[in-house]
Amino acid sequence: MTIPPVIAPDPFAAYPPASRWLLERSAPDEDALALLDPRQPIETLYNAWIAKELFPAALRLIAAVLPARESVWWAWVSARHATQVVGGAAANADVHKTLASIEQWIVRPDDDARRAAWDAGTAAGMDTPVGMIAAAVFLSGNSVAPANLAPVPPPPGAAMPLVAGAILLSAASNQKAEQIMPTMSAFAAQGMEIVKRLGGWEPAVQLAYDTHQRLDHEYTRATTPAPTPAR
Repeated sequence: MTIPPVIAPDPFAAYPPASRWLLERSAPDEDALALLDPRQPIETLYNAWIAKELFPAALRLIAAVLPARESVWWAWVSARHATQVVGGAAANADVHKTLASIEQWIVRPDDDARRAAWDAGTAAGMDTPVGMIAAAVFLSGNSVAPANLAPVPPPPGAAMPLVAGAILLSAASNQKAEQIMPTMSAFAAQGMEIVKRLGGWEPAVQLAYDTHQRLDHEYTRATTPAPTPAR
């Protein structure tokens, strides 16, 4: 007898659409999932994760809610800090150049600065925090195609996992293991300052959701082939 597959229930099903989208986007791990309670706002869930020192889940949640430029700034500050603290890996010439290129895009987010950040990040290595941030910068623009070709928009939300990964990797790169958790806590506090400037969790979540819906609509329109003319 064939046993039908067991389909796990959706842990986010009872959340409102914007909160559900945010949680799916941030992909909390099993320990973080255990604290879900749809009756409570996202802010309460975030605070519960912080209290339990579930910093990776908390950091991914912040990364999932921030606008592109703000999230890159947060990751840039974190990566730069990681090279300066006791136990951190000192920045080499490629890392310094990439940090400078990313900063230029933050100050002036035009296409030239975006592509320069990508080039610098490629030299530093895409497996480094600064390389991942440079890739996030590149995916925050209007096109991933060469500048001389027709625009090819990046998928909406493609930069977010890179920002979260860069911040986690920046914290984990400290050679003193006892510094990793405090560093994650400090990075979370820095990210929360941006969430507060956006008005707090509820307005930030709604803004992120509405922005993603708009970008997704534009992406679908830009990438859907034109209908074939009838003969």
